[in-house]
Amino acid sequence: MTLIAVIAALTSMAQGRMDMCINEVMVQNGNCADQNGKCTAWVELFNSSYGTNAIEKMFITTFKKDYIQNYFKEQEQKSNKKRNVLLEELRDKNPDKVYEIPRGDVDTKIKPRTHVVFCADGTPTAGTMHLSFTLTPSSDNYIALYDVNGDLVDEVTVPASLQAGQSFARKGEGLPSDMHKGGNHSFDPSQWEVRDGSSVEKAITPGKFNMRPVNENIAKFKNEDGTGILLTIMSMGVVFLALLLLYILFKLFGKAFSGQGKEKKEEETVAEPTAAVAATGSDDNDEAIAALCMALYQHLNAHDEESGVLTFDHSHEAHSAWGSKGNLLLHMPERHDNH
Repeated sequence: MTLIAVIAALTSMAQGRMDMCINEVMVQNGNCADQNGKCTAWVELFNSSYGTNAIEKMFITTFKKDYIQNYFKEQEQKSNKKRNVLLEELRDKNPDKVYEIPRGDVDTKIKPRTHVVFCADGTPTAGTMHLSFTLTPSSDNYIALYDVNGDLVDEVTVPASLQAGQSFARKGEGLPSDMHKGGNHSFDPSQWEVRDGSSVEKAITPGKFNMRPVNENIAKFKNEDGTGILLTIMSMGVVFLALLLLYILFKLFGKAFSGQGKEKKEEETVAEPTAAVAATGSDDNDEAIAALCMALYQHLNAHDEESGVLTFDHSHEAHSAWGSKGNLLLHMPERHDNH
């Protein structure tokens, strides 16, 4: 059971990380310039699941998908290194194109339905939320998000026509199934649009912010059962069904335990006559039973009972002082009448 629980936890964790997606990208931020006068670009990730996801050890890169896949294939033929090691080697060789999200930062634990923004300013020493690469205005910018095991989580190609102050974003931040339909994590231009950047104005500074969560099941149920009658019947049915099951279980346990107690009592009652019958070989031999009883009586009463009374012999004249009360009395002098 412990092994099954561990496997299920690892599987759910992997599925949660695959629910991360690239949600919005700005190449030229016309409203915010850093101290060097540069327009800071940023990349926004979105946790589309309903559970907290730790994005540490994930990789954000500008390498094309084909390049990464060919790199994996070539290196795996040369050695037996795992893909996470290969990604780390690629990061060390090309720090200006691959950024690994470090461990140990609480901001890398993304809450359900929450955004996190990374500054693409090429200064990773400024903090966890600063990428090691920059984006190039007036040209296509490819960005990909990889899991630690080398799986592609999401990708996007920002068009060169994107102007300063504009962002390239998904059309809807809806249900988790809308982020990657059919399990396809490839870029689909039809799901993206150009915005003026005002929708994420508060996200210009790197960090996290929340949005109102949308529950897929609640949304579907609301459409199918607007009056709530079906919900009421289901909830009451579940309660009464649970009570019925408890009643049946208590009944079964009660009968089982009462039957065991009755059988034990009957065994104790029948044990003594059964032993006598087994010794005699027949329950009709009264003489044998009487002989056994007499033998037991004689065995238990084989010795005499002592009274516990001490007696003393006064037949001889030699008496000790303690045995003769008269010798212990004070002798009175004889009385003479002439005196």
